[in-house]
Amino acid sequence: MDINRHYHEASTRTALSLRNVLQARDVRELSRLTLPEIDAVVERVARLIPAGNVPGLILSGLARLNERRPSTERVQRDVNRLFAGVDEALDRVEYLTLFAGPAAVIWGYQSLLKLAGKDPNDAFPEGTWQFYVDYALREDTARHANETHGFDTALNRSRVTLSLVDRVTAWTMAAIYLLHRYDALLANEWRERVALDVLRGVIHDEAQVAKYFRAWEKQRPFSRSTDAVSGEDFAAYRHRKFDIFTTLIERNMGRRAQREWHAQFIKLEQRDLQSYQQQMTILAYLEPGSHGETRVRFPLAEAHIGLIVKGHYYLIPACIPGTSYPADPATVHAQVASIMRSQRKAAATALAHVAVIRRGAWAGLREQMSPTLQAELNALRHAPILLNTDRPLREQPLALVRQAERGIGDHPLTIFDTGTSFVFDQSHIFFDGSWGAALAEILTNEALAWAYVLHDTPPPAPAAPPPKPIFLPLAITPAEQECLTNAPRVLPEVSGETEAVNLRAVLDLRKLLHKRNEELQLTVNDLLVLYRAIHAATYVPDPALQQELEQGRVQRRKASREAYEAALAALDAGRSTNPSVLIPVDASKHSPRERLHPLTFEIPLAELDLLRQHTQTWEALLACETGGAFKPFDAQRRMYFASLAALGKLLARIKICAAAGESASVGSIRLLAHLPRPVQYWLDRIPQHVDMLNDLLKGREVFSNVGAVVPGSTLCRFITAKDDNEKKTLAWGVITSADGVMRLSLRDFRPHVALLIESGHQKTAQRIVQDYLEQYAYGLNNYVLQLSHIARVGPNH
Repeated sequence: MDINRHYHEASTRTALSLRNVLQARDVRELSRLTLPEIDAVVERVARLIPAGNVPGLILSGLARLNERRPSTERVQRDVNRLFAGVDEALDRVEYLTLFAGPAAVIWGYQSLLKLAGKDPNDAFPEGTWQFYVDYALREDTARHANETHGFDTALNRSRVTLSLVDRVTAWTMAAIYLLHRYDALLANEWRERVALDVLRGVIHDEAQVAKYFRAWEKQRPFSRSTDAVSGEDFAAYRHRKFDIFTTLIERNMGRRAQREWHAQFIKLEQRDLQSYQQQMTILAYLEPGSHGETRVRFPLAEAHIGLIVKGHYYLIPACIPGTSYPADPATVHAQVASIMRSQRKAAATALAHVAVIRRGAWAGLREQMSPTLQAELNALRHAPILLNTDRPLREQPLALVRQAERGIGDHPLTIFDTGTSFVFDQSHIFFDGSWGAALAEILTNEALAWAYVLHDTPPPAPAAPPPKPIFLPLAITPAEQECLTNAPRVLPEVSGETEAVNLRAVLDLRKLLHKRNEELQLTVNDLLVLYRAIHAATYVPDPALQQELEQGRVQRRKASREAYEAALAALDAGRSTNPSVLIPVDASKHSPRERLHPLTFEIPLAELDLLRQHTQTWEALLACETGGAFKPFDAQRRMYFASLAALGKLLARIKICAAAGESASVGSIRLLAHLPRPVQYWLDRIPQHVDMLNDLLKGREVFSNVGAVVPGSTLCRFITAKDDNEKKTLAWGVITSADGVMRLSLRDFRPHVALLIESGHQKTAQRIVQDYLEQYAYGLNNYVLQLSHIARVGPNH
C-alpha cells in the first residue's frame, strides 16, 4: 500500500473518531474553543497523530474527568496509548517517514486537553520540556558532553604529583560530595533565578534586572575562594555570596519594595523549591519503556559511585553503611587502593556495545534475560555517577571520547579521565547544557580540593576484603547474546571539531556594525546562525575530498558505491535546502522548572535577499576602491545593513518570547514596519506564536552555543545532544573558553554516515564532516572579513 495513502486513511479515521466524540453536546460545551477552532484542532490532531480511534477514546475520558487537573499517571498513560495507537496504525517505514515523534504526540495531547476544557499547563507539573525529554532525549545520542582541564592544569602549576590511587580517590570523593549536596546546589540555582525574576515584577524595570542577571553571571563562584568561612562547603559559600549580592541591590530600593521582594520570594520558595529539587535530582535511574523513560528515585543511603577500572565495574558506597552520612574518606581511599592494585585475570565484560541499544527495546530484552543477568545489569542502577579511569585518548573528538565504557544508559552522568582532562557525559533528561557545564566546573574544583588534601595524606592500606567487581564475568547464554546483538541500535555518527574561527574578528565586527548603524545589534550567535545558512547554500567540498567521493562511486562493491553516491547526494541536497535550525533558549530565568525552550529558525536568505545583497555590496566596495563613486556603494550598504538590522531585531524579539514561554504576537513584530518591503514580506510569514512543540517538529539541526565561560573557568570543549528524532541530522556545539578560543563541534547523523560505516569507509565519513565544519569556520572568517571591510569604509577612503 502506498505510504501516503495509508497515512491519509489513518489520519481520516482519527478525525472521524474525534468528531464522533464531539457530537455529544456536553463535550462541546466543556471546550472553551469556538467551533472553527475545534475543527482546526481536530484536523491538527489527526494529521500529527494518526492513531485510529485512540485519540477519540482519550478525549472521551478527559471529558468525563471531573478534576481540573488530570493526574500525572493519567497523562503518562494517555500519552503512551497515543504512541501505541500510532504504532498500530503505521508500520515501521511509515512511522519513520511520516510520524514526527514525541513532540507531535505531546502537542496532540495538549490539543485534546483543550478540546476537553482542560488547561494543558495543569497536565505537566514539571513543565513541558521535562515531560518531552523523558520521551524524546532518551537514546545514547541524546547525551551532551563537556570537558575541563583545570584539575591537571592546577596540579601542574602547583607542581603537585598525585598517585593514581589519590587521583581516583579525589574524583570519587568529589562525586560523593555532589550526591550529598545536590539539593543544596539545586537550591542555589533555583533561588538565584527566581529572586531576580521576582525583582522584575517589583521594580518594573526589565533593563535593570537584565543588568543584575549579567552582573551575577560574571561574579557567581564555582569554587570556594580565600574568603570562605572555616567549615563552609561550596554550596553554602555560593549561597552566602548571592546573599551579599542581593544586599547590594536592596540599597537602591525602598523599604516597601524590599518587603514585597522578600514576601513574594518566600512564598514561591515554600511552594516550588522542593518540587524543583525532586524534578532535577540525580538520585534516580531511568526505567525504559516502549516509548518513554520513567525516572525512579531512590534514597541517598542506597547510592554508590561506579568505578570503571581496566574495563571492570566496581561500586563504592556513597554513605557509611546503614546511614545517610557521607562515606568516610579514609575508607574510600582504602577501597580505591584495593581496586587500583588488583590484577584481575578474568576478562572484563564490555558494555559499550550495549549502551547503543535503543531504549525502547529494553523492556522486551529484559524479559528474555535470566534473573542473574538482570540482577547484574540492575546493580548499576544505584550508581548515578560512573567514573571511567581507563583514559580514552584526549586527541579524539568528544563524541568519540564518550563512547568508552559508560554503563548501559540508565544513569545521569559518566566522568572520563583522559589523563590531562576530564570529560563529563550527561543525560539530557537530568541536565541541560548550561547546568551541565556549570556542574562540570563545580566538580572539577571539588576534586582539586580533595587532591590537595590527599597529597598530604599517607598512602592507604588496601581495604580488606577488597571490593569485588560486578559483571565478573557475565554468564551470557548464546540466546541472550543473540538478543543483544540483534537489538536495534541508535543511529551511527561521526563528528568533527575545529578552533579555526577568528573570534576576535567577530567581536570587532559587532562593534563596527553598531558604530555604522546603531540598530544593527547582531549577537555573536546571530552571526554564527546567519552564516550557517550561507554555508549551507555555498558549501563546496575540498577538491581532494570531492575526487575521493567521485572515485568511490565506481567501486566494485555495491554497498560501497551506494554509500558514496548517498554522500554526494547529501552534499548536493544540502546546497538547495535552507536549514531549519533549532536553538535551545534558556527558560530557567523565568521559571527554573521549564529548563529551556527550543526556538526553531530559518534564516531568510531568499526573502531578505542577503546573499545577493552581500555580493553586490562587496562588488560595489571593490569598484569604489578602484576609483568608482562612493555614493552607489553607500546606498547599497545602507540597504544591506537595514536587512541585517531587521534580522537582529527579530531574532532578539523571538528569543525573549521563547525564553519567557510567551506568544510572539504579529502586532509586536510589525513594530518593525519601517523596514524595507522584502523584510515586510518575510515578517508577514512569521507564525503568530512561538510554540515549543511546534519548533521541535520543524527543526532539522541543533545549534547549541553555551557561550563564553566565565574568567578562570577551565571548560574547553562541548558537544550538544541530538534528540531521538531521526530527521535531526546535524548537531552543532559552540563554546568559547576563558582564553578567548571559540571551539566548534559537529555531530553528523546524515543517512550516508551509516552507509559509509557499514561498508567499511568510516574514515571517509569522518573526512566529510571535518571538511564541512572547517569550511564553515574558514568561510565565516572570510565573511566577517568582508563585512568588516564594508562597515569600515568611509567617504574619504
